[in-house]
Amino acid sequence: MKQREKGFTLLEVVIGVTIMALVVGAIATTTWTILMNFGQAAEQNVVLPQVQNAGYWISRDVQMANGITPSGPNGFPLSLDIPVDTDEDNDYVIEYLFEEGNDLIRDDNSQPIESSKTLIALDIDTDNTIFSTVNATAGHYRLTVTAAKDGAGVTGSYEIKQRISLDYLGEE
Repeated sequence: MKQREKGFTLLEVVIGVTIMALVVGAIATTTWTILMNFGQAAEQNVVLPQVQNAGYWISRDVQMANGITPSGPNGFPLSLDIPVDTDEDNDYVIEYLFEEGNDLIRDDNSQPIESSKTLIALDIDTDNTIFSTVNATAGHYRLTVTAAKDGAGVTGSYEIKQRISLDYLGEE
């Protein structure tokens, strides 16, 4: 009786290598997808607060404004008259404008200091950021803000209604 040789046949080795290649390929694909999605999510996490900050400040000021004057094709610069009391001479003006290409600036003339400009948001896509009037009589406006950086972009849309009562100002 002969002793059997120990080892693998060529067919067994080929099948084992094929299975190993499939497993390694699946792991590599999964790892690549996770890394790519993580990078994109990280980039979006950079621009998302910029959109939220712009939406917050503009919404807040529009709700308090008595007079709203959008200009330009996208509504910017945006000028807002904010009443302090019933005397229109005491009103102050807030203006939202873009500086240095894509930085959204809030210029507030109510501040007693000379430099009243505040940086509201960075990396704003000025072509896709729009302030528009839905119904001026009802004080209803729409703001769409888009921020983009390194290929990742985030867009936020805000429906804004003025809160100020014209009766308070002595108008009817």
